[in-house]
Amino acid sequence: MSREKESQCIEDFINIYRSEDCLWKIKSKAYHDRCKKDAAYKLLVEKLKEIDSSATRSEVVKKINNLSSSYRKEIKKVKESTRSGSGADDVYQPKLWYFNMLSFFDDQDTPRNSHSNIESDDENSASEVC
Repeated sequence: MSREKESQCIEDFINIYRSEDCLWKIKSKAYHDRCKKDAAYKLLVEKLKEIDSSATRSEVVKKINNLSSSYRKEIKKVKESTRSGSGADDVYQPKLWYFNMLSFFDDQDTPRNSHSNIESDDENSASEVC
C-alpha cells in the first residue's frame, strides 16, 4: 500500500473517530451506551481493514491509544517550550501531520480535583485553642 493511501486511510479513521463522540466524549450520554460504542468500533474496524486486513477491535483500540498518546506528547512539548520563557519564534511546532485533526481531544483532558491529607495550619491552631 502506498504511503499516500495509508495516510488518507488514517485521516478517514480519525474523522470517523471524531464523529463518533460516544467513544471519546466523556460528558456525553452516548459515552455510556454500549450499543452505540459497538457500532462505532465496527465502523473503525472496517476502515482499519483497508490498511490491515486482519484488524480487530483490539487493534482499533491500540491505534486510538497510539494516536492520542502521540498527540499528548506533542502538546506537552508545545507547553514546555512556551513555559521556558523562549520567544515566539522558539515555540515548538508539532511534527505530526495529523496533529490538528486531533484537537478535539483538548477539552477532554480535565484534571481531577486533588485532596490533601495534610491538615492546614488553621485547623491545627483551632484544635490547640480548644
